[in-house]
Amino acid sequence: MKTLKVLFLITISVLFTTCEEPGTVQTPPHEDTDFVPDEKTDTKIIFISRRIDNSADWNLLAMNPDGSEQTKLTELTVRCEQVVLSRSAQSILFVHYSDDHFYELYSINVDGTNLKLIDKADRYCGSPDWSTDDSKIIYSKNRDESTDERDLILFDVMSNAKQIVADVDDNISGRFSKDNKIAFSRGNYRTNDIYLMEKDGSNKQKIISNAGAPVWSPDGKKIAYVSKGMTNTPQIFVSSSDGSDVKQLTNTALESWDSGYPNFGNHSPQWTPDGKQIVYVSEINDGLPEIYIMNNDGSGQTRLTDTDRRNENPRISGDGNYIYFTSNRDLTYGADIFIMQIDGKKQNPLTKYAGDDTFPVTVTADKE
Repeated sequence: MKTLKVLFLITISVLFTTCEEPGTVQTPPHEDTDFVPDEKTDTKIIFISRRIDNSADWNLLAMNPDGSEQTKLTELTVRCEQVVLSRSAQSILFVHYSDDHFYELYSINVDGTNLKLIDKADRYCGSPDWSTDDSKIIYSKNRDESTDERDLILFDVMSNAKQIVADVDDNISGRFSKDNKIAFSRGNYRTNDIYLMEKDGSNKQKIISNAGAPVWSPDGKKIAYVSKGMTNTPQIFVSSSDGSDVKQLTNTALESWDSGYPNFGNHSPQWTPDGKQIVYVSEINDGLPEIYIMNNDGSGQTRLTDTDRRNENPRISGDGNYIYFTSNRDLTYGADIFIMQIDGKKQNPLTKYAGDDTFPVTVTADKE
């Protein structure tokens, strides 16, 4: 049960780490407030924001890479979790919690047009991903009202047809590779494992035991994932696409100050566009998340943010030169979308709003 609890927290709870209220600690001032990225690379930043007085609702917003022209894309509120950009950079997927208490998965164009309901469920419907050509969407949906276990559903964008492709135990984090194979996490009361299947749901194979949250490398030849490391802590591993050649990349940890699991470690790996480095989140210093970068073999682990507040949810720009992320270091604004260079220099806020902004997604002009 401990293993399952650890991996469940790793694969699910880290999605919601900035959905809490900001605290009261001051931090050093920002540097170089005139710094902005190259607008020829990233055309828009999509993010979620909590800006309505006396409301806990989140909205979906877009802005220019310099933080200007912040506009709401839809009147629907969104769940506090990462939205997912299509491979063509034309549409995004998000989850709305309806007034009649359903989790509803929607797609919408990045300009706010063509809002479309994909599916809904009364316990959970989300954790989506797009196929390489954007013709399919895979997502998790609760099997029925009596269980928290979820199936994986394959949705055809043109026909609206839905196909259940994984219906044993609890399935989440279905992710398409470059060649449209699907890696996903499957859990039960004993353990959580990573499986691989074809794009139509056939030929399922367990490829990595006691692991979750698979992330494909850009070339589709490797999978980064999170598994139990030393003293039951989340750590980042890498394997070949078939689960072979496993290598543990991180092994640093901090014991939790409470009695629960997991202890503090490393998680949320993101590959740089060239696949040579991995950006990730770690709580090993004081239990608060900070952003790190390392080479894809685990060498050169470097801390990029260093505050006594939260720094998390990193997303790398299309050219690999910048990182957009969430930080609540400045209490003038609350949680903000920040930008920094890939080496951690020139960290500055973009949203600058007296509310909470989080989960940035970069819309890149030349995205494949």
